Amino acid sequence: MAVIKWHDSYNTGIAQFDNEHHKIVELIDSMFAAIRDKSGKEITEKACNDVVAYTGYHFANEEQAMQAVGYPDLAEHIAEHSRLKAEALRFQAMINTNFPEGTNEFYRFLRDWLVKHIQDCDKKYGPYLQDGGDK
Repeated sequence: MAVIKWHDSYNTGIAQFDNEHHKIVELIDSMFAAIRDKSGKEITEKACNDVVAYTGYHFANEEQAMQAVGYPDLAEHIAEHSRLKAEALRFQAMINTNFPEGTNEFYRFLRDWLVKHIQDCDKKYGPYLQDGGDK
């Protein structure tokens, strides 16, 4: 059972990024299951590391697509990604060195970040990327 329930209102209209967002939800749900089930340090660390790695991959994809079409809010979006990456890396380091400290907080951060970021930031680029930007 998914912990984060996907709503169609989260869709950006860009299939690649909507699919990547779904993958991030799956990874966060897997991390939550590892924490909830007390699966141990190795499994929980792997789940956390997978979320951080895939999110970095996703951010790079978004930034590349926005740059390709001259998205006007690119700098702001990159700054938001940088803040989120820094916070995720802080939690990752805490979990990797002081397990299980930080696991629940990291899950809550990711859950809240995902929905807020998609609705506040990512949905803005959807129409712009669909139209191909200002060419």
